[in-house]
Amino acid sequence: MKMYAMKNIFLSPLFCFMVFVCNSQTQVLVNPQVEHQTIEGWGVSLAWWANLVGGMEQATIDEVAAYAVNDLNLNVFRFNIGGGENPNCTEGDHIRTDGGKMPGYRNPQADGEGWGTYNLANDARQIAVMDKIAALRADKGDIITEMISYSPPWWMTHSECVAGHVNATSENLKPEFYDDFADYLASVTGALNSNYPSWNISYIEPFNEPISGYWKKGGNQEGSAFYAATQAQVLWRLWQRKKALNIPFIKLAAADNSKVTSALTNLTNLKNNNPNEYNGIAKINTHSYAGTWLDKANLATFAETNGNKPVWQTETGPLSWKPPVANAWWIRHYDMAYRLVEDLRNLKSTVWCDWQLMSRDDGWGLLHQTNWNENTPFQTPVLNKTRGFYCRKNVTNFIKVGYKIINTNHGNTIAALSPDNKEVVVVIVNSTNNIKSYNLNLSNFSHISSFKTYRTSGESSGLGEDTTEKTRSSISEKGILAENTLSYNSPAYSITTFVMDLTDTLSANAFTKNNVSIIPMPFSSQSTFSFSRKLSKGTLMIYTLLGQEVKKIEGIHGKELIINREGLINGNYVYKLTEGNTVLKTGTLIVK
Repeated sequence: MKMYAMKNIFLSPLFCFMVFVCNSQTQVLVNPQVEHQTIEGWGVSLAWWANLVGGMEQATIDEVAAYAVNDLNLNVFRFNIGGGENPNCTEGDHIRTDGGKMPGYRNPQADGEGWGTYNLANDARQIAVMDKIAALRADKGDIITEMISYSPPWWMTHSECVAGHVNATSENLKPEFYDDFADYLASVTGALNSNYPSWNISYIEPFNEPISGYWKKGGNQEGSAFYAATQAQVLWRLWQRKKALNIPFIKLAAADNSKVTSALTNLTNLKNNNPNEYNGIAKINTHSYAGTWLDKANLATFAETNGNKPVWQTETGPLSWKPPVANAWWIRHYDMAYRLVEDLRNLKSTVWCDWQLMSRDDGWGLLHQTNWNENTPFQTPVLNKTRGFYCRKNVTNFIKVGYKIINTNHGNTIAALSPDNKEVVVVIVNSTNNIKSYNLNLSNFSHISSFKTYRTSGESSGLGEDTTEKTRSSISEKGILAENTLSYNSPAYSITTFVMDLTDTLSANAFTKNNVSIIPMPFSSQSTFSFSRKLSKGTLMIYTLLGQEVKKIEGIHGKELIINREGLINGNYVYKLTEGNTVLKTGTLIVK
């Protein structure tokens, strides 16, 4: 990604410029019968913040890693295999000092030499942070690590600089080093995988914003142009080197484009001109710095219809963002929360990643290092959890790995169902300066046992809410649930999460998937109906094959019902099980 110079941030008085207008109620239908993607996780890149934190005292490494794993529930981590800048670059010392000077793993080599060599000690700082993260996540068993490259080593490039070619739109990797670059990435990946198996290294992504035109010699971060034809050359050689180094199980991904439209253009070119290499990538990576909801939907459709590849949103942030009112920079965090929802809804991303966990400003990092000093980069940081930290927590703590996105019909909302169908989570983002009023239609769930509400709002922790549980039954606080409709007024600049307990309820569709057990069947005196979960105010009706009702049992509560054959002669019958107005199950009975 391309970062511009950071701004000094002045926090205006909370909501001093807001106009509180409560709009008419928006009707939102939550529909579990329309399923979308399954969430693989939430993540962050390690460059550049981990290159800083890893040089700090162990207590700081522990603290920051715990924020990522325990507070934010992140499980996907993107580890940078740096190219390492030329110490004698003709542009001087131009790489940014807040962690951007990523080390390389190999000394300069001639074409075809040095294969299989690496020095992991060069990158001890990033490794220390990643290893602590893996240790903290071990009990979950769901960590995914992706190896990423922003530039080949400087000595493989035309410009002898990892920031890019002298012409930003020109490729920088020399053709004779295609195979050397592939070996470099595969060798380092293999070594890290052998030494740190707990990381669960699963993918290699060899490109970063490769057709953006950003990367020019003398720039302040690593970057390199790669167009589709060259991408295919590198992917093919990388596949060969993975196999030779006994890591064929680590998959390939492409191409981390900066814009969603660029991703579609790039991947379309790769597929049309190099179908074997396209088929060889396991997933599509894209950044979402730019792209409309329709652009995102188009890329999701492309991925589904061209190999059914999952889409990961691998990097994003408030690039080029401007406040609607002077100095109200904190509002960008709510716009980023909306982007997350939009990416889940339209891009159908199974993984969603931030770019920086910790940063020297309030906008890019979820943690703001308020005492940053480039002259003492490894000093103990003073950290402030930004609005982004809590906006992210409002999602990542509740929509967990394995949850399936289900349909909602409003663009500010996202909903997910737990794998056991016992919990549904609904998130509402309000990134405007008006109160928004919602009615959540939950009629596809026969009964909500209970629900909890969590909210992040406002300008700062002292002037707003920090993933705070709302316990007061009010339309402007917890929300009010009545007759399977949850009514709620969403405050200006807020993100609200509803966690609904479905332990004693499922939709009719979900109930049907779990068969009713009837034992014995056929039966002569009595039989026991066992249900997959507790019923609330259930009704069982039994009919002859001609449709005449012959038995009706109302007020069923619990997971089991014993019926007697009284009034039933020998023969076949049809039963219907309902809960409220919802038909849960129909079937046949045999009495003999």
